Amino acid sequence: MYHIVLDAMGGDNAPEINIEGAMLAVEAYPIKVTLCGVESELREALKAYPDFPYDKIEIQNATEVVGMAESPSMSFRKKKDSSIQVGLRTVKEGQADAFVSAGNTGAVMTTATFVLGRLDSVERPVLAAVFPSTKKHFVLMDVGSSVDCKPSHLIQFAIMGHHFSNTILGVEVPDVGLYNIGEEPDKGNQLTQATYKLLSEPDSGLNFIGNVEGKDLTKGKADVVVCDGFVGNSLLKFGEGVSKMFTSFFKEEAKTSLLSLIGLLFLKPAFKRFKKRYDYDQYGGAHLLGVNGICIVAHGSAGPVAIKNAIKTAFRGLESNMVKSIGDAIVSSTPSKDSE
Repeated sequence: MYHIVLDAMGGDNAPEINIEGAMLAVEAYPIKVTLCGVESELREALKAYPDFPYDKIEIQNATEVVGMAESPSMSFRKKKDSSIQVGLRTVKEGQADAFVSAGNTGAVMTTATFVLGRLDSVERPVLAAVFPSTKKHFVLMDVGSSVDCKPSHLIQFAIMGHHFSNTILGVEVPDVGLYNIGEEPDKGNQLTQATYKLLSEPDSGLNFIGNVEGKDLTKGKADVVVCDGFVGNSLLKFGEGVSKMFTSFFKEEAKTSLLSLIGLLFLKPAFKRFKKRYDYDQYGGAHLLGVNGICIVAHGSAGPVAIKNAIKTAFRGLESNMVKSIGDAIVSSTPSKDSE
């Protein structure tokens, strides 16, 4: 039985959403969960849950909380007893198998990198998020961990994405695409042009299909889409905004006339299917790949279902031994010093 630590103080609506998400997760999967946070606050919150499964969920005290707007580096240096640091140290010390947080993304990434450490030969960890398309799921990376990248970073992102897609999404030979402003090899900036040449080399070990544009993402043209964190995070935030705009539009339309309301009621089953397929909550959170352990970063506004699915994502990563798979791939693709 895997043991997963959940940052109980992370997120906009902590700790309640984390408590409820943990309860959903332990009912669905053969796992044990530790809620890491300010024990007095957690004990008080648990009074609202008379059926709380104490046999499957335990509490670990952490006296400090990292705010969503705090400096990642400052919080790492000054808040040694935060729920993020305590939880990740528990994984580092072998007392738990994975860590999940909907807290300050920068603080989680910074702390995970220093506490868990990077895998051998990994230059930079990368945030990988799963997205839906009309055909299949695909993984987009980076969605915010590195805004200034070198071609060598993007090559490693592609390798990690390949193994993530293979082990987590079950794609036997993932198609890898480079996100760009055009399909031609000479399109884009210096970073994408240089990366294209490296990915095109026969010994890359990747099924590189070339550049993919924004319009290709929703069509499911690639299984893995590689870009730097500035571009990836912009795509992520834009997608979230479009989703909210879509929901808001139809809610307002329902109020305009009785005919609109009746028409939308008839479409309600289709809307439910659409929400289930494209709702962010169904995808849980983003993997921080390249660190020596499983670390999942959920959205700050995540609800209980999203927290449950973030824990599920961690569970699947453990089941598939994903960290070892990625570590071995990066080492084998990195030239030894003797051969340089």
